[in-house]
Amino acid sequence: MKNLTVGIAADPGLPLSLSHRLREHLASELNQRVDDGVDWSVEVEELSLPLDRDGSVQLTANSELVRTEHQWDYILYVTDLPKYVRGEPLVSSVNTGYGSAMVVLPSLGMVHPRRLGRRLVGVTATLHEAHARRAAAVEDDSLTRRTFSVDDGLEDPESQHTFETVKGLFGRVAMQIGMVRSNQPFRLVPKLSSAMAAASATGAFGIFYTSIWSMADYLSTPRLLGIALLSVVVMTVWLIASHGLLERPQGAKWRERRITYNTATLLTVALAVTTMFVFLFVLILIGGLVVINLDYMSDQLGHEAGLPEFLNLAWLAASMGIIAGAVGSGLSDADAVRRATFSNREYLRRQISLASDGATQEARAEAKAASESADVADSAATSAAGDAEATAEAAEEADAAAREAVEAKEVATGEVQQTEQPDERR
Repeated sequence: MKNLTVGIAADPGLPLSLSHRLREHLASELNQRVDDGVDWSVEVEELSLPLDRDGSVQLTANSELVRTEHQWDYILYVTDLPKYVRGEPLVSSVNTGYGSAMVVLPSLGMVHPRRLGRRLVGVTATLHEAHARRAAAVEDDSLTRRTFSVDDGLEDPESQHTFETVKGLFGRVAMQIGMVRSNQPFRLVPKLSSAMAAASATGAFGIFYTSIWSMADYLSTPRLLGIALLSVVVMTVWLIASHGLLERPQGAKWRERRITYNTATLLTVALAVTTMFVFLFVLILIGGLVVINLDYMSDQLGHEAGLPEFLNLAWLAASMGIIAGAVGSGLSDADAVRRATFSNREYLRRQISLASDGATQEARAEAKAASESADVADSAATSAAGDAEATAEAAEEADAAAREAVEAKEVATGEVQQTEQPDERR
């Protein structure tokens, strides 16, 4: 049975976590839906490919190097950066000549892991069909997709690039939702710990001040909702403005990308602040139920109090906490949040692209020089070893000659003494 290895190169964050969850499932799906005569293996590696100045992923230019380095038969790149082809958001691209494919996670919308799995199976089937000349049934995800081939600008007859994009307003809305999910807004909540502490301290005053009880009881439900919305908006604008989270993407489609990137950032921070508000509301509600005596609250309000009064109090106190306590606070890890924005991720990957050509050539030159130095050192070591061996042999020979000379001298001295003794007797 033939063995084929599919390598998934995934960007850090959501693409990487989803790819790890799908690894074992994907191998069985490939066996069932693509080619059961192949022993499929799937490997996942955290890897961000460089971008050019227009923001396009240089997958084709790097696919051969990556596949050779990891010994993969096919490479699937899962990225969280939105891409455009012919002015439309890109879902996936396949280059059968280079055995490479890319899936753009945000364009899949509120993607479920199995939906991403179907997409990965689909692009792998396309690659395998092109190489094995066998048909593979691939399930289409949506009627809002468009597939076409374009010239990728490579002077290589083997480069056969096919793109699939989302079309229409629905596709762009789905991409916007996918961008927000890629930002993982709920992971931003722990970075609001200092703001949460300040908001909790301020909101706690609502439990002990009867004037706030009366105000919460007097305000209507729509007004309470408006106050909560205002607090979330103020906190969101403060965090974005004070930490420089407004994005200014460069390259192709920069106007549309500026809108989509900043909308994704706005919704991400707003969801995180809303989550913080809900947590604070529950915390104050529990604290109020524990601390405040129901009869005492009824006496202060002038009417019988119950759960609705506690809910109104917690709601107003949480809103006050967000506005009065959290504004002026900051993120505990602002740099990490900035690095998570789309334009900053693009900037970092452009740096990979700008440095990759020179670094690659320099690395190759250094490797060549190191190889030549190693050859010279090996020859020198061999020559030195030969010289040392010859020197040792010469030293042994000289030592032997010296011993023979000493012995000869001793013999000669003995003979002279034997000759001189008879003369003295005469």
